[in-house]
Amino acid sequence: MSNSYLTSDGVLIDAGAKADNVIKTTKEHGIGIKYLFITHYHIDHIRYAWSIAKAFNCRVVASIPESAIIEGREKPRNAGLLQSLFSSMVRVKSVNVDIKVNDGEAIEGYRAVYAPGHTPGSTAYLKGDLLFSGDAVVERGGKPALPPRMFTLDVGKATESFNKLLSLRPRTIYPGHGSPISLGT
Repeated sequence: MSNSYLTSDGVLIDAGAKADNVIKTTKEHGIGIKYLFITHYHIDHIRYAWSIAKAFNCRVVASIPESAIIEGREKPRNAGLLQSLFSSMVRVKSVNVDIKVNDGEAIEGYRAVYAPGHTPGSTAYLKGDLLFSGDAVVERGGKPALPPRMFTLDVGKATESFNKLLSLRPRTIYPGHGSPISLGT
């Protein structure tokens, strides 16, 4: 449904891949998962979080503004009718967020960078010059792009966040959708 990234240091970013596929990949590469970082609460990024957390007994990490929704204690805000319909058709099992991060906090060298707009608490994770952007930056034609308007709650804030993330001058952006973007900076 969306990109999930497994790093060599045991971090999985987003839960758009089925747990069985993640298990297979970790076995192939000899990597255990210590942390599951969630970039935002949209179904395509959290759909398999519960089963992945259970399979790996890993700690789930999300921003403070997104945590209550991921845990099922609050209802998500949807950007439009299409997203509302999709959300009502797909059931997602809530998962406990073990670590609720503030903007700027780091876990295992991954710095949380709040990037609101797509959702109120969208968060990218920066490690060195690698940026895992969730949907705050997506790929179109090999270039960084704003998330689709129809799935974005606040386009103005999303634009500010997009510019903020690009100003970090990452060498590579790993977006929630599309291929990795090499900026070579």
